[in-house]
Amino acid sequence: MPDYNQMTIEELEKANQELMEQRQKIKDEQRLIAAVLDRKQAEARAKAKVARMSDPEKAALAQVLKAGSIESAEAVGSPGAS
Repeated sequence: MPDYNQMTIEELEKANQELMEQRQKIKDEQRLIAAVLDRKQAEARAKAKVARMSDPEKAALAQVLKAGSIESAEAVGSPGAS
């Protein structure tokens, strides 16, 4: 860790700016990770629900999905997107 007491005002300002930029990059990456994690958890929950369904329930669900009564992700958009 640098000795901040020995740094000039300009050096301190530069170091502070660099840390703020690093923090922003980390926050941006955390948002991306959270979005992927949310999607994967939703997929896992959906797969678990389907696994608990009986064959007739699975067939009925497939029929509903083929009929298009549930909009696709492309039509609805991504969760949280503006």
